[in-house]
Amino acid sequence: MGWDKERAVRNLYALGNLVVRIVGCVIFLCLARYSFRYTQYMLPGGRELSVDVLDSRSGNILGLAVAAGIMAVLLLVERYVDRGLQYILCRCSLVLTLVWFTVAGMWWIGSSAHIPVGDPAFIYGGASYFIEGNYDFLSTGGYHSMHPHQMGLTAIYELLFRVVGTYNYHAVEMLNLFFALGSIYLGYRILSEITGSTAAIVGYNILMLGCLPLIFYTPWVYGDIPSIFFALLVEWALLRYLAERRNRHLVLMALALMLALLVRKNSLILLVAVGLTVLLHALLHRDMRIVLAFLLGAVLCYGSYEAVWKIYEIRSGYENDGGIPIIAWVTMGMMENYGAYGWYNNYPKEVFYGEAAGSREAVSAIAKRDLKKRLRAFADDWGYAVHFFKGKLLSQWNEPLYQALYFNAESPESEDGPAPDSLAARLYGEDYFKALHVCDRWQFIMYVGMLCYFLLAVKKDSPILQHVLAVTIIGGFFFSIIYEAKARYIFPYYVMMFPYATYGYRLAVSQIMAMAGKHMKGRRVVDIEEGRKAA
Repeated sequence: MGWDKERAVRNLYALGNLVVRIVGCVIFLCLARYSFRYTQYMLPGGRELSVDVLDSRSGNILGLAVAAGIMAVLLLVERYVDRGLQYILCRCSLVLTLVWFTVAGMWWIGSSAHIPVGDPAFIYGGASYFIEGNYDFLSTGGYHSMHPHQMGLTAIYELLFRVVGTYNYHAVEMLNLFFALGSIYLGYRILSEITGSTAAIVGYNILMLGCLPLIFYTPWVYGDIPSIFFALLVEWALLRYLAERRNRHLVLMALALMLALLVRKNSLILLVAVGLTVLLHALLHRDMRIVLAFLLGAVLCYGSYEAVWKIYEIRSGYENDGGIPIIAWVTMGMMENYGAYGWYNNYPKEVFYGEAAGSREAVSAIAKRDLKKRLRAFADDWGYAVHFFKGKLLSQWNEPLYQALYFNAESPESEDGPAPDSLAARLYGEDYFKALHVCDRWQFIMYVGMLCYFLLAVKKDSPILQHVLAVTIIGGFFFSIIYEAKARYIFPYYVMMFPYATYGYRLAVSQIMAMAGKHMKGRRVVDIEEGRKAA
């Protein structure tokens, strides 16, 4: 019997969906289990040490019951209410969510009086310095010399500052708020493409009301929120292409990929996810246009980064030597530091300025040597290895605030900080745990919803392009095992979960209601038969 090429392609496509389904279910079964029993938090103002405590199991059960109950009510609305009224309900709930985020975001930006420190300060300051002709950050040992991947975001901020003025930190905060609102809208549009269900769409808008980390990160001068927006734009463009087959959506996808990588280098995970899903889609549907569009996006990602650096090399006279090798960050991610597993401990800079004496090649060699030592330690003690990586994963994925208040609460250095008794000031202190409690319930609800999505929505013949962001989340999970640990790095994946988790609830609750309906119908039939016999 000859080889059936079409059947082989269909089987490969089905296998791809099966792998996504199984891996996603395993990951979120584990995350939901631990989120139900434990939680981690990190108090503002201290070291990056995650505190592990028992969670409120009754609170999680109640939160899950409320989420399922709301979805059940929305499904009844979807069944019995006129479609015109359902359309109005969808739009009104979206508007209310956007208004809430606009008001809350502007209040937080104005009240928290946060000022850029650490990496954000270098990016924010560097963009202003470059306008003034100061390129010290590009010199050997300078911030951008060691972290060249930050040049894309810095260049974007420089363009912004050329319009609004240098050191205009408030403009960056407002830009973040704009991208946050855009991300909420794109999540709405993505869900509308996946399903026309009113229950799912309204449920998404309700769930987004509790995404407090998205509000708390608006003052953060970094690429997190912009990268979320562009990642969601990639997914929406692909779904629109599936619906209309128009080239303009492929061009939009390629441009969004480029911008996602410019503002945040970790978006390479998104690039890989798009590549894998596009390949499977193209094989099944014999669609070369989408492959060419992805290749265009990959070229734009590489070319835009090189172009930005070439412009700054010409302007400053400093050449890009590649910065601190990524292997140094991976090695640091394998280290234990004061009970923190894989968290930042200044290892790359200490090696760069110390033993390596500023040599990139020496940093790479030293990091590889130290990495081998850590891997041997794990191999010699498997119990310790399991303990280490479990602690590393949970400190990132089981922190409901994702360090949002750790990084963006009141800045004590600011003279114009919030009044001592204001809500913004209390969120830095006594009200911190109230915000944590809300986000803790939301995190558990989201993880259960994602489990339902992978279990019920990912099927052997489901459109693989629908799962691009779900595959990105899986990739982010595995990347978080080996790279520098930070709960903040998980925040973009958390926001990406909302449309998928909501759809997961819609599928799960509708199936439960259908089974309950069949059971009640069967009971009625039995009661009628028994009544006839009695008569």
